[in-house]
Amino acid sequence: MSVQDAAARRGKLLRRTLVGSSIALALASILWLATKFESPLPMIALAGVALAACVWEVDRMGSLAGRGLWMPLSAGGLVALMLLWERLGGVDLDHCHDLGFGCLWLPEALLSSGLVVLAVYAACCTRSMIVRLAGLALVAAPVFFEHVFAAETGDFAVLALALFLVLRLLVIGAERRGEALAVLLLGPLLVVSILGLAWVWYGFSHLGLVALIAICKLGDSAGYYVGSTLGRHHPFKTISPGKTTEGCLGSFVVAAVSTLAFVKLGWLPGDSAPCALLAGAAVSIAAQASDLLESWVKRKAGVKDSGHWFGPSGGMLDLVDSFFLATPVALVLWPFLLRL
Repeated sequence: MSVQDAAARRGKLLRRTLVGSSIALALASILWLATKFESPLPMIALAGVALAACVWEVDRMGSLAGRGLWMPLSAGGLVALMLLWERLGGVDLDHCHDLGFGCLWLPEALLSSGLVVLAVYAACCTRSMIVRLAGLALVAAPVFFEHVFAAETGDFAVLALALFLVLRLLVIGAERRGEALAVLLLGPLLVVSILGLAWVWYGFSHLGLVALIAICKLGDSAGYYVGSTLGRHHPFKTISPGKTTEGCLGSFVVAAVSTLAFVKLGWLPGDSAPCALLAGAAVSIAAQASDLLESWVKRKAGVKDSGHWFGPSGGMLDLVDSFFLATPVALVLWPFLLRL
């Protein structure tokens, strides 16, 4: 490596560190301010604003721009946000936080938002008249079947119609197939992961939410630094050429150890070191898989970064991509692992 290349790499690492530290400081300040309210409304609003920014960015990203993807993503987000407010809006914050309460919201929000994203995408963003009609039918199906058929029959018919749409979208042209897969995979995960952070806040307090964010971002930073300095093997060349085996291992170790540190500090519940390491390892694997998923979507869209809001750190999606799978994993596994 030439002297100029080495200097450029050091400069990039420094800029990324400064930007990341500034973002972390700003986010910590916002979360601290949210603790001053006796209502979950500020946290719900914060999650909603972050989700809206992500939807705005997807709608303007590379080849996905101009396709009207804001409609299915916004519709799915609105449904999940309504469920979030219905379940969390009336809770009494003076009582102990319920570690497992978010597990009950997660499958309901994932299924509901997923069906809405699928239906609106089929109805508004496709060219096939059959797919559009099926999408419109799926939009109306919940109301129709609720009043005409028994609940069991209606649920079965809705899921059958959704399965037909999924299969139909998978056999469309190659150009639209990539877009459909990106929307159907990323859409529901984007919605529940960002809004699900409010459930992490409720179940594990603001310190638990800070811990989850720190675990994901410390692991991400460790993966970047280790990969940039020691990385030699590139196992995901077609999806994320810059990701290395050494960086993945560094991210895994740092995330697991930082989870143990947060348990010892009292930011997360529990007192078992093996369980804490296991909880951190699960989140690390999920976060790295999330990063690969977002990289795959960006590759389909033909862009390197989802945006330029945060300079060398990319856009909003680049900032929150770790949570696409990490938030659901934390909501499902942490209540059990950290209680052992």
